[in-house]
Order: sequence, then C-alpha cells, then structure tokens
Amino acid sequence: MKRERMTLTHAKGRYPHRFTLEHVPQWASEPASNGMFYAPQYRSDQEWYDNTLFPPHNPYHRKHCHSENQSWPLGQWLIHPYKQAKEN
Repeated sequence: MKRERMTLTHAKGRYPHRFTLEHVPQWASEPASNGMFYAPQYRSDQEWYDNTLFPPHNPYHRKHCHSENQSWPLGQWLIHPYKQAKEN
C-alpha cells in the first residue's frame, strides 16, 4: 500500500529547520564560518514544501526530508541575519 505524502501543516510542524521568508529557524541568527549569514532558501513555506521530498518518499534518507531547487529570493548570503517582518 502506497503512503500518501504528508500535508504542508504536518511538514511544517515536523521540520522546524526550514528557512523561508515566512519561517526563520533559530540557527539562522548565527554567522556561518565565512562571517556572513545564511539567507532564506525559499519565498514561502509552500515553495519549500513543493520542492521537498519527505519520508517515505525521500530516496536519500529514511527519516529526514531533502529539499531541492532553492530559489534564494534574497541571494545566498546576507551581511546581517534575516529578520522576518512582523505581522500587524
């Protein structure tokens, strides 16, 4: 029996390390070894989800997800950590 792909809501809860313009993981506030800061990899959580393989459909790893086709909406590196705009 083929298992269905997890929903976006479930994926967002299970994978808190994604980095999008909508979701900033804790690790993104620390500089990389080059002194720069990582930039969001995708415009939205939906774009991340659409470009990610999740278990059991991830051929690279049984427990983790695998993201591809990053769009880098702000470029790959930032001179300051990315801060998500606050909603009113």
